Amino acid sequence: MFWKYIITTIRSSPLLLLVMVLGAVIDIAFRYLSSLSYKYLIDKAIVPRDGQALAVIVGALLVLGLINVAAGISGDYAKARVGAKFLFDSRIKLFRHMQLQSHRFYERFRIADLLARYSDDIPAIQSAVLQTFTGGLLSVSSVIVGLSILFTMEWRLTLIVLFGSMLLFVPHRLLKSRSLALGKAYFKHLEKFNGSIDENMKAYRVIRAFDLRQSMLEKVEGNLRSMLSVGVQRSFVTSNLNRVPMVALSILTAVILAYGSYLTFDGVLSIGEFMAFNSVFFTVGQSMFGLASVLPYFLSARTSLERLQQVMEWEPDVSEHGGSELPAVHSGITLKDISFAYVPGEPVLQQLNLDIPTLGYTSIVGSSGSGKSTVLQLLLRFSDPQSGSVLYDGYDLREVQYSSLLQQVGVVFQDSILFHATIKENLVVGKPDATAEEIEGAARAAGIHDTIVGFRDGYETMIHNQGDNLSGGQRQRIALARALLRNPKILFLDEATSALDPETERSVNETILSLSRSRAIISVTHRLAYAAMSDRIIVLDNGRVAEVGSHEQLIERGGLYGQMWEKQQGFVLSKGGSNAQVQADRLGKLPFFQGMEQDALEQMAWLFVTEQRDAGATVVTQGDTGDKFYLIARGKVEVCVDTAEGKRHKVAVLEDGDHFGEIALMQHIPRTAHVITVTPCLLLSLSYDHFHPLLERFPTIREKLEGALKTRLQGRDAS
Repeated sequence: MFWKYIITTIRSSPLLLLVMVLGAVIDIAFRYLSSLSYKYLIDKAIVPRDGQALAVIVGALLVLGLINVAAGISGDYAKARVGAKFLFDSRIKLFRHMQLQSHRFYERFRIADLLARYSDDIPAIQSAVLQTFTGGLLSVSSVIVGLSILFTMEWRLTLIVLFGSMLLFVPHRLLKSRSLALGKAYFKHLEKFNGSIDENMKAYRVIRAFDLRQSMLEKVEGNLRSMLSVGVQRSFVTSNLNRVPMVALSILTAVILAYGSYLTFDGVLSIGEFMAFNSVFFTVGQSMFGLASVLPYFLSARTSLERLQQVMEWEPDVSEHGGSELPAVHSGITLKDISFAYVPGEPVLQQLNLDIPTLGYTSIVGSSGSGKSTVLQLLLRFSDPQSGSVLYDGYDLREVQYSSLLQQVGVVFQDSILFHATIKENLVVGKPDATAEEIEGAARAAGIHDTIVGFRDGYETMIHNQGDNLSGGQRQRIALARALLRNPKILFLDEATSALDPETERSVNETILSLSRSRAIISVTHRLAYAAMSDRIIVLDNGRVAEVGSHEQLIERGGLYGQMWEKQQGFVLSKGGSNAQVQADRLGKLPFFQGMEQDALEQMAWLFVTEQRDAGATVVTQGDTGDKFYLIARGKVEVCVDTAEGKRHKVAVLEDGDHFGEIALMQHIPRTAHVITVTPCLLLSLSYDHFHPLLERFPTIREKLEGALKTRLQGRDAS
């Protein structure tokens, strides 16, 4: 595989490679002509005291030296160009490959891992390629030419050189495995270090707010100490790969000097011939040492090449080689007999059939894991189904040009990533030729124009750190304006407002609702209060369509949607969404509070305390003693379990209206899982200490609650 890179480099820059080869040939010729000149310089000029011969020899060497310098400069420039071009080609190839990938790729490779491929692995491969081609080619050619010359001068000494040179490659055989193992270990620690730095930069607010600076410092310091230890060993082994051949070369030189002197004493060689032989041997020895010194580069590149190939061999989930162009969509979208699984044998969608009109407001809802986000991925062709077809006006997305689909759609994600550029530059990313009137029109439609012109620099205001200098609502509206500027026929929303405060969310959703009169809006959401505003609601359950209809129709039907709607009701949020309160009737619908007196439920409702948590915060830690029961007023959390092997598995996702930790109201037992926030969350907590005085006033509560929790614990043990 490594030789493939060398051949690719040769083919990509034939003229530059020719200059490098010519430079190497001239350098070899100069070295050996200089070495051979000792014979003529001593035997023909110095010993007979021939000034004319001395002038000719010195003059020839001077001319050859100037030619060699010129050739060397040209070769160095060509080498620099080839090296820079290799870096450019390799990095752009990797970048293009990454652009073809979907979410599975970015789940497999962390951002820090990918950056290490650019900053460490590709330069290591480049150094090895250049050293192998230039240093290796020059050394091999020099050794062949030098040994040929030495054989013509004295074959017995040359045989000693030939067999003794094998000692130079012994270290490579002895230290090869150790060098490769240390290289892999070093890059593993480097990836952890890069990941820690990336994590610290992205989560600096959480780290500061939760006073995690010391623990994060210890984590980074631990990574650096591991890198230090492995780095010392790696450098030491690499040094030995160079040092030991030098010792072998010194021993061989001593042997040649001793035996050569003996042959000179015996009259087999003249003084000039002996000096010339030693000079040629010195050049051959340098070349052999140069060849041995290439091997550490080769070993380092081997590890880097394996890491790069891991990325480059990852096949994209979607092939973008469709031939025909997708005409303007005007009829509808159909998902026909769709089956899809991220993991073989674990289907997310099963024989799903769905029709979506290309006008009006359609919401896709369902519990976590129902497949609603997967449907959106298929509609945008971020993934292709294992079976079935996604059809736009009857055209299969796999058979059309991908770009012709993207030109007709816009999308706003929950995490609206903005680029480090001005607001105007962020708005026009999807339509670079947009006029000032079009930009302003899109901003007005998204309800953000007046805010933008209120900034000191207006549309030229710089956005920093993916939008940290803007509020959540401002980021979402700019993202919405960015999508609208393309004038899409279909606007997709992926939980686009769920991370906003209630007042901002309501305002943004009203803006979105007004847009549905002129285009199709397809929204994936778990927040039913805003799904209720849409013309049509599609309810998914276990990868299939469970219900379809308007909000009123689905409520009247009393099916799955009605149950989901009921679960999310009964919470009163303050203006701005910083506080919440649960209503007594909502508590009475929880299975373990059913049948309680109304007075007890009303008093209990006042005992709940609001807790705000940022995304990525740990609410409950596995193994800690439980002392609180939680209701999720707004937000999403993951429930994860640590196995005996030290691995963490996600077992559930909870959203608005869900609850966890009810056993803590009666028993102080260790938590059986971690609960970690996925989005900013507004939680209502009821503590053991606040709840138990209520049991004293209402004794019947204890009996009912203990019965309900006993049944729940028995069910958990049975599972």
